[in-house]
Amino acid sequence: MLFVIDMQNDFVDEGKGMLSVTNAEKLVPKIIKEIQEQEKKGEPVYYTLNQHDLEDDDRLDEEKQWGLELFGPLKEALKKHKAIKKKFHSISPEDAAELRSQYEDDPDRVIEFIGVETNVCVLSNAVMLHNSFPLATIAVLKDICAGSTEKLHNEALDVMESLKIEIH
Repeated sequence: MLFVIDMQNDFVDEGKGMLSVTNAEKLVPKIIKEIQEQEKKGEPVYYTLNQHDLEDDDRLDEEKQWGLELFGPLKEALKKHKAIKKKFHSISPEDAAELRSQYEDDPDRVIEFIGVETNVCVLSNAVMLHNSFPLATIAVLKDICAGSTEKLHNEALDVMESLKIEIH
């Protein structure tokens, strides 16, 4: 199972995105490749859409909508997969419970995370799913994630590793 975290225009487009993460755009080809690999294995792919409403966002409504949309080529790569909208850093406990009811908590299940930001939403979602699937292997693909800074990216990876989340 693969989770693609918050690869939306506001986080990925360094020119126009209100919350852009340095190097997020460089992840896109690797993310598309990982999605394709998961599809070949028949694994489910989910992606999160952060429903941020910024107080200081004085953009026109259509620009705000653009910011919430998946970044360019990811629209096509993810079109047949399921979006999970979230209001804060992680999917809701209700969404996690729904996933848990859909999929068995199995020691052979691997749940992988890629996307942005390693130190915020990737971390939060990995912990949420780790709690929902305690028997599964939870893994973060470190080279297909970007953090607020390189230092925070690495610190988040260290924290996740201390929580028994695998770092690949």
